[in-house]
Amino acid sequence: MSIDIKVLELTHLDAAFDLATQTFAEASTLHRALKIGLNEYKEYLRDPFQLMVKEGLSIAATDNHSGHLVGCLVVTDFARQLFEETNTNTKFSPLSALTEDLCRQYQSKRDVSVGEAILVDMAAVSEEAAGKGVYQQMRAAAHDLARSQGFQLVIGELSSAATQHVVLELLGHKKMAEIAFAEFQFGEERPFQEIKEPPSIILSEGRL
Repeated sequence: MSIDIKVLELTHLDAAFDLATQTFAEASTLHRALKIGLNEYKEYLRDPFQLMVKEGLSIAATDNHSGHLVGCLVVTDFARQLFEETNTNTKFSPLSALTEDLCRQYQSKRDVSVGEAILVDMAAVSEEAAGKGVYQQMRAAAHDLARSQGFQLVIGELSSAATQHVVLELLGHKKMAEIAFAEFQFGEERPFQEIKEPPSIILSEGRL
């Protein structure tokens, strides 16, 4: 398979949205813990997803033969995420609160301005392109693009053992914030305590 890696344009927005939401609804331990279905997730994410893609920092991978999208990496300016309004959908409230706690930990260690740090928000690769290095190619392209626009740092919200291994151990990024799933409390509940692997969610930081 010959892959073309380039900026994610609006012409591929719907295909990227479908791939990303399908992947996260099925694979995310966070969404499974909250019993969030695919259609609910699509409704929740559609507007924020489009706004992030419009920033022009996201990356698409397409099959040169078919022209089909086989991967996407959704990237946004991290500083914008720190000040965005929380979605009022109550089913997603624990997830929003978890992210807010991670960001508060991060901000206690470092202040970031618009144009300084990117957040790798979502990544998805189709089954047909899995195992072909597509994620690594998209990640490298995103870093190059952000660096060319003056960004200095890359942030990742790591909720799976696989991404924690790649980002912390292989890429050498450092841990800036961490919350144990068993200890996170939202109201009177611990909504993520059933998640055992990995035991925590991590906010990482690396230099571009």
